Amino acid sequence: MNKSKKILLGGISCWLAFGVFLFSYLAHASWITALDQWGYHLLQPTTALRTSIYAVITRLGDPTTVFTITVLIGLLCWWRHRLATGGWYLGIQVIGYLLVIAVKYSVVRPRPTHQLVAARGYSFPSGHTFATTLFTLTIITLLWPHLHRRWQRVLLSVVGAVWILAVMSSRVYLRDHYSTDVLAGLLLAAGWWLLTSLIKPRVIK
Repeated sequence: MNKSKKILLGGISCWLAFGVFLFSYLAHASWITALDQWGYHLLQPTTALRTSIYAVITRLGDPTTVFTITVLIGLLCWWRHRLATGGWYLGIQVIGYLLVIAVKYSVVRPRPTHQLVAARGYSFPSGHTFATTLFTLTIITLLWPHLHRRWQRVLLSVVGAVWILAVMSSRVYLRDHYSTDVLAGLLLAAGWWLLTSLIKPRVIK
């Protein structure tokens, strides 16, 4: 199996898994509730210090913050005569988030109650998780060619994974999302990244 087929299979698998979460929620599957409760209790107890830390993390993972930084990256790419590259990453972030909004307003899942940091809109899937995942993958992709040692690439991958997990955890801890919301956001973003990467070579020559 060549690389393109593996990427295609990976993207489809992520979206199929996302579909399982989506339709299981719509069908009121008991395992969705169980997973949500497990994720919430995993992040307890609630303390003032942890709330402050998670509040900072969730602000950094906010789609508006991520989009602003992505625009700056696009401008940097333009300055370095890589306009197509900057436009590509900005485009998949914007179009991808429109996909998130479309799903949110189709599913209309209410957010958890007693939020520690107020959040508006619907809950499924997590926009913070989606935007953060795409942004992290963008940073990794841009830095990867400049890292020539194996340990550097491993470290970058670990830091990226930890950051995505931190944002996901912050959304559940702050009671702005259920566990299944952030997992669905991760799967939707991963699938979107993999599938769009297949057409990237045709856009960026």
